[in-house]
Amino acid sequence: MILNKFRLILYYTQIHILRNIKIYICKMKGLIFIMICFFSSSIIAQNTEYVSTNDSRIDSLISTQIKLNKSKRGVDGYRVQIHHNKSQSREESEKVRAQFSLDFPHLKTYLKFISPYYKIQVGNFLNKLDAYKVKKEISRKYKGPYIVPATVQFEDVIN
Repeated sequence: MILNKFRLILYYTQIHILRNIKIYICKMKGLIFIMICFFSSSIIAQNTEYVSTNDSRIDSLISTQIKLNKSKRGVDGYRVQIHHNKSQSREESEKVRAQFSLDFPHLKTYLKFISPYYKIQVGNFLNKLDAYKVKKEISRKYKGPYIVPATVQFEDVIN
């Protein structure tokens, strides 16, 4: 009997302590919020003054990059390759290309010969995500398309 009373008193004491802790934490949250508001009002925004430095090294880097882009005749991008086979002739690859152009007239096709393969690549994409979307669409009709890195004409990507 005494043990049960002791347990009951201990239980109510623990509940009382937990309530006090909860009230203390709630008050602290409010105090912390007020302190953040008070101190954030005294923060001054960054200085927006523009400092221009004319460094000849930056200008030479820019001109070098422009020359590289012109000599490359395009920008790094991606295409979707739909066909490659060394046993087929050029005529058979042209048939596959013509059929693809009928199925997907909005995509530009490219026939490349890299010995001993004829490769048919389609599209001009600047990022892999766009190429992946088209690859997914093509895979419904053609077996095994995959994305390949390519140099694409910037004008072809814009149009």
